Amino acid sequence: MPPRYGNGSQKEARRDRVRQEVIKFVKDNPGSSAQSIVAYLSVDVGLRNHGLTPRKIGFFIPRYCPEVTWYQDHAAGRRVYAAKESNYAQNRADKIRSYAEHRTGPHTPKPQVGLAKLAERASQSAAEMTAAKANHATTATAASTSRAASMARGNLGGTSSRSDTGLGAES
Repeated sequence: MPPRYGNGSQKEARRDRVRQEVIKFVKDNPGSSAQSIVAYLSVDVGLRNHGLTPRKIGFFIPRYCPEVTWYQDHAAGRRVYAAKESNYAQNRADKIRSYAEHRTGPHTPKPQVGLAKLAERASQSAAEMTAAKANHATTATAASTSRAASMARGNLGGTSSRSDTGLGAES
């Protein structure tokens, strides 16, 4: 087998063709699934020797097609693809945004409020943790001094006496 000196231009050309066809199909058919994209590419366009599967398309679109976005179709449990500038994508983004603003209840997480609020929450948590550590240190110090005092009084077992265990001299 002779050595290969190519630059991989066929690979790049094939990738660019698939990319252009995916973008064209998604712009024409917003809300399409990976299965419909594969069917279009392999049957209608004739890209049969590319080995396309819905899984490969699912990995290909986020990597090579920044013009295309996806949303989770919860009814069917699959990703739905649309061009970012399409009306479908704008409607889905507005729907998700309004849902995030109006959801309530302990089962749903709080909506994102920006980095400033996140930093404020983190500093509050850090202040609470510092206060808790300081409180714990003072109570631990108080407990250790009371134990030392009880040991100095002759109670070697700490705060408990030996009489409650039945081992001490009670007679």
